[in-house]
Amino acid sequence: MKKKISIEINKIKKELYVEESISYFDKKGFKNSKISEIAKELHTSVGTIYNLFNSKEELYLEYLIYKLKVFMGILNSKKTNIPLKNLENYLKYKYEIFIQIDENKNLPIINDPYFFHKLDISSNPVVEEIYIYLELQFKHIIKEPHISHRNLAILFKKFSDGFIESYITEEFETKNIIDITLDMFLNGVIKNENS
Repeated sequence: MKKKISIEINKIKKELYVEESISYFDKKGFKNSKISEIAKELHTSVGTIYNLFNSKEELYLEYLIYKLKVFMGILNSKKTNIPLKNLENYLKYKYEIFIQIDENKNLPIINDPYFFHKLDISSNPVVEEIYIYLELQFKHIIKEPHISHRNLAILFKKFSDGFIESYITEEFETKNIIDITLDMFLNGVIKNENS
């Protein structure tokens, strides 16, 4: 019984530490963050953080999962009966930071966008939730029975991740990034001149 209570207390502590570290990671990102600074922000010791999280990567991973859950909550609250609009919303909230930066050049990219970071979260249920969301939209848009809508969902997520990576590498105007992403994914890069 004592062990069960201890596990539950640690679970609640972890959740609180993740929630409290959100604004820090939002400002600093992963690369520029330090456990000692996080401890100072949270008014705790480095040892306490390491008792709950094995590493900075583990804490950041929990932050990413939290952010993805928020992302899915927004998508679900904005969901419409129009699949293409739902894909637009997916991209709108996914690209939000880059669209804001492009509109206000004084905003540098100082953090690592939670949806792009290389830490592996593919086995987390929230990632599955994203794929299911995208798969459902493609089932309504593309009614071809021989196409795997699951594969389309995975490809679309990775394709839009690629836009983010290319922006980080070399900034470009994001004014029409949502339309460009959808057009390139659904219609291809090279269009027939007759169409």
